[in-house]
Amino acid sequence: MNSQARWNNGYTDADKISRMAFRVIISPGPAGYYVNDTGSRSRRWGETNGWPPFDGNLLGPVLIEGEPGKPAPVLETDGYGDGAIYYGKGLFMTGNFDATFRHLRFRGFRRRDGQGNFAAIRLGDTFLEGVPNTANVLIEDCEFTGCDNGVMGGTRGQRVAIRDSYFHNNGNETGLAHNIYVLQVDELSVDGLLSTEVAIGHLLKSRAARTVVRNSRLLGGNGSESACLDAPNGGELVMDGVVCEKSVDSDAEWLIHYAGENQDENGMPFHRASSVQIRNAVLLAPPALVRHPNTRVVGFANQSGAGARASGAGSRLITPQAENVEVYNLNRQTAGLPCRVLTQRPPVDRRPPIAVMT
Repeated sequence: MNSQARWNNGYTDADKISRMAFRVIISPGPAGYYVNDTGSRSRRWGETNGWPPFDGNLLGPVLIEGEPGKPAPVLETDGYGDGAIYYGKGLFMTGNFDATFRHLRFRGFRRRDGQGNFAAIRLGDTFLEGVPNTANVLIEDCEFTGCDNGVMGGTRGQRVAIRDSYFHNNGNETGLAHNIYVLQVDELSVDGLLSTEVAIGHLLKSRAARTVVRNSRLLGGNGSESACLDAPNGGELVMDGVVCEKSVDSDAEWLIHYAGENQDENGMPFHRASSVQIRNAVLLAPPALVRHPNTRVVGFANQSGAGARASGAGSRLITPQAENVEVYNLNRQTAGLPCRVLTQRPPVDRRPPIAVMT
């Protein structure tokens, strides 16, 4: 989608453009219909069929959705996304305007050499000079699989919501790509999420000032995930009605990791307003980790009090407030939270929250 004359009626005034609204409806097609379907640099149409290497900017509030009442369209590559994504970043990129992605399926947006950080949706780049980034981004009824990152990015001023969506089998062996990786947005709100089976990266990583996760499942499954949830810059963390399960092939020892990653040099210090509230949670650990058999598994790893060298400028000990937390294969010490220790493994609902691609 491009050509500003085509999509913004030729306006050049940033304020006018930022108030325009667009709705793009994508109808389902036969299997493979949208493979590499970008008209400038996809392998479907030739490696360098045009310039710039993207189809367009929708500069204004935008809703991109699968046709209501029909199966969600599958937007995909035939194995790698090198030629089919915006400047080597994402199939879609948001800016300083509201954006909604609904009823879509994404598959295969990864770099060919396995060392990439591509994404299906890349959050937060600024397209309109002089317009503050106060965008609201909603991702709803979407599936992401086979990508380096399903969703990645974000900037201060943005608010991101992910609802009733399914992320699985993303990431790569670098450990730098994740099912979901949200940067320093004002708020990340997650509800009705199933995130599972990522390669080495995190099932959910958030550097947001406020992270809220409700009614969601972060399940290692057969993956090699590092953490179910990583909040490396602290901030306000609220979890309610969440199941976290670590796989036996996990690459790290903690289910939930809070603070402990000094990113001052990158402009991402410990958040000034920080707190932890966890309610109605179930933390499931394996008896041991296959890749790290001598490592003790920890439920909630709290590094907020580890000092500025470890956790960044302004860091301080944050004592979590926890209520109705149940753990399995953990004890009250390794759980890291006030909890009730289960003697039998509870059943886990692994059903996706949406109809998935075949």
